[in-house]
Amino acid sequence: MGMTFVFLMDPIASIDIDGDSTFVLMLAAQDRGHRVLYAHPRQLELRAGDPWVVGARPITLRRKQGDFFELGSAADVRLSETDAVFMRKDPPFDIEFLMYTYILDRVDRARTVLVNDPQALRDYNEKLAALFWPQLMPPTLITADRAQARAFIASHGKAVIKPLNGAGGAGVMLMTPEDRNLGSALDILTNEGRQLIEVQGFVAAVDAGDKRVILLDGEPVGAVNRVPTGGDIRANMHVGGRAERAELSDRDREIAAALKPELVRRGLIFVGIDVIGGFLTEVNVTSPTGLQEVDRFDGVSLENQIVERVEEKRVALG
Repeated sequence: MGMTFVFLMDPIASIDIDGDSTFVLMLAAQDRGHRVLYAHPRQLELRAGDPWVVGARPITLRRKQGDFFELGSAADVRLSETDAVFMRKDPPFDIEFLMYTYILDRVDRARTVLVNDPQALRDYNEKLAALFWPQLMPPTLITADRAQARAFIASHGKAVIKPLNGAGGAGVMLMTPEDRNLGSALDILTNEGRQLIEVQGFVAAVDAGDKRVILLDGEPVGAVNRVPTGGDIRANMHVGGRAERAELSDRDREIAAALKPELVRRGLIFVGIDVIGGFLTEVNVTSPTGLQEVDRFDGVSLENQIVERVEEKRVALG
């Protein structure tokens, strides 16, 4: 029997249908006979403490550039009467995103599957979350203190500095103690010592790629390697990284096994972890990407696996 799936996401017209993971999740849900509703998270509303979406619209999708969706008539939808809610707004995780998670917290988890659980979205900053497992990571410092950051970079010779709320490689820089731009870069990223940043020992293996491993309920189901191009240290495809086929390694499985109990406990159904040279660097939970790239290289349909798992979870709720 068809279910009702709500997708909360950025404006549908702005997505790239050849790379967007939300698009194929919606398409898979549609093809499996479910009713797919589309809305922006700012359409969330609390009515006497009950979460609704104002003006959600049924959507029909097809893989046709420039003409890939049609929207039906808008209607208000009580979220606890739907079968699944996919929170798929892209980072950054800002104050508005935080408020969205507070509203989604009110959805009846005994009735509706949440992908991913809103409390876990709050608790699992993409950069900080990996530090639940520091033994799996390169040396990492979280600080707003520019002197501490300088000392860390000096002790490691090279380090990557990153904002904590960015995505797609924005603001990521490789620094050495001798770099004449170091002071300026630290001033900018820390907002002159007022904002925390991540400082991470440089892993030279990034030249061979930054592997995105897709986890479904903590189990690794596929991977894609993203290789930096044009002299950039960033492998994100958003900034020109090249996608290559990747096998799941024993190390990838070891990392996933370490993360699985906590991810399952917290309701993190669809997660993308980043692995460089065998080191865990990020745990992406807000709107993980990579499904279409893995599908193309491996001849699979990860989005169907995810939707099928959501169906199973909904049926298990009764």
